[in-house]
Amino acid sequence: MTFIIISVISVQAQVKTYIPTVEDKAALEGIIVEKYYVSTADDTVGTNGSLPIGSITYRIFVDLKPGYKLEAVYGDPVHELNLKTTTTFFNNLDGGAKSGEIIDSKNINKTTVALDSWLSMGAANDFYWGIPLSDDKDGSIITTRKSLAKADGFLYGNVPATAYYGIDLNAFNKSKNSSNFSTNNGCWANMLGVIAPKPENKILIAQLTTDGKLSFELNIQIGTPKGNPVKFVAKNPADNEIKFDGLTY
Repeated sequence: MTFIIISVISVQAQVKTYIPTVEDKAALEGIIVEKYYVSTADDTVGTNGSLPIGSITYRIFVDLKPGYKLEAVYGDPVHELNLKTTTTFFNNLDGGAKSGEIIDSKNINKTTVALDSWLSMGAANDFYWGIPLSDDKDGSIITTRKSLAKADGFLYGNVPATAYYGIDLNAFNKSKNSSNFSTNNGCWANMLGVIAPKPENKILIAQLTTDGKLSFELNIQIGTPKGNPVKFVAKNPADNEIKFDGLTY
């Protein structure tokens, strides 16, 4: 991997320019925004952290061609990264976490831990990948929510770690009033790159719960099968960057 991440600015200056092939330019097949769950009155009982009825838990997946790796989700001085809601993001104040792989799967049925907001490079908790509900055929470990009782969007396996560089994660770390997460010089990443555990290669990058309107602008770096970096941006592409409309929501 060539995007080693102490500072997005300094790294960009060091990376030798790679010219993407036609196949590389089509490697990002889509950004999937899944409505994972809609909260009910039952979800407000015993909740540690206020969860309004009707709040939607969204999951965001990067859908890549087979063989390509997700290396980083980033913002730089020309391409801000942001995740916003018109109200606030919900954070469970007890068993929640800022990063998916830190969530303890033993607590997944405790209050609203399963609905916590966090970032990720594939993991939904410490022992399970996050996968789209439509791809989940192995049953569910969630026993406290009827709509997730047959498929929970989890797949057991060795989950990848997420590294964070130059970003403030307070928006997803026990905050009650965060509505905007943004960076113009930081990222979350995995230094080896991540390929999803299922052949569709859909990689979970965030779970966000809110009763407001969600919006975002994302920029991602992927690794080609030969290990070269390719950047897809929400807007203002330069050099060999590729604009992808689905990175704006």
